[in-house]
Amino acid sequence: MTSYLLRRLAFLPLALLIANFVGFAFAFSVSPVVQASNPYASLQTIPPLLPMYGDYFQGLLRGDFGQTFTRESVLDAISRFSLASVGLLGIALSLSVIFGILLGRLAVRRSRNGIAPWLTFLSTIGLALPSFYIAILLIAILLAYFLYGTDLATPSIPFQGFGWDAHLLLPVLALAIQPTVKIARVTGGLLSEELEKQYVVSELAFGFSFQSIKSKFAFRNILAAVILTVAASLRLMIAELIIIERLFNWPGIGRLIGSVLDLGSTSTDLLSPPMVAALLTLLVATFLLIDLIATFLARLVDPRLRMDLGAERGKEAE
Repeated sequence: MTSYLLRRLAFLPLALLIANFVGFAFAFSVSPVVQASNPYASLQTIPPLLPMYGDYFQGLLRGDFGQTFTRESVLDAISRFSLASVGLLGIALSLSVIFGILLGRLAVRRSRNGIAPWLTFLSTIGLALPSFYIAILLIAILLAYFLYGTDLATPSIPFQGFGWDAHLLLPVLALAIQPTVKIARVTGGLLSEELEKQYVVSELAFGFSFQSIKSKFAFRNILAAVILTVAASLRLMIAELIIIERLFNWPGIGRLIGSVLDLGSTSTDLLSPPMVAALLTLLVATFLLIDLIATFLARLVDPRLRMDLGAERGKEAE
């Protein structure tokens, strides 16, 4: 286990360096083209990429991620937007895990094989609808309700804006619905298969109740797969933040990424090389750490995975 983690961690700096260079090079190459399309922009000589990145990289070694076009520290700018995104993701992921596992367990009954039809129906619909479509649908439904179904002068549920109150409702729902049904489907499907194994019949013969077997033995055996599904759901949520935060005007990292990369944006930090490089590095680091932590937890809770890893190392040694 330790050697496995060390190998994964050794790969991390190289991946982050590549992501940082790609982000810087992309913004550095595209920004002059965008500026040239502006008739009011002044023509400037474009310096070579590698010397510019070399100066930037020397600053990175000192912990300086550079400055935006407005002379604001890149780290300060990212920090201002991070809290809103972390809070939104934390609430949405927590609800997805709780309700996903609960629905998956409820869909498995001793009286039938497989999962309940209602979970199949919910998961089919939920997995077919991306989060941005759910967000637009929620806005349209509530807008129609407040326009035609109520006499309130102002909506009781805000459609846009930031706040740790009712402002959370719509973006959390939009982010959480698809991961919830995904976790529920994986939990229910694997739990149903696990309960059909021979050891369950033996435990029932020894007098264990079906609920205790499902909770103490069967669910523990599928916990590693559930953890990996939660990690995949979190990665999906992060990827969807760009659209969700822009739809709901939520001041988070997703909206910052959109404003920095959208060529139609009026942001003063549009295609700022240090900003794009830092954001891409942050995303890659987040995805890799999520995968690393999820894999570690999965191997920690399921000894069979550690045995498989040991067997693979034995074959490589031969």
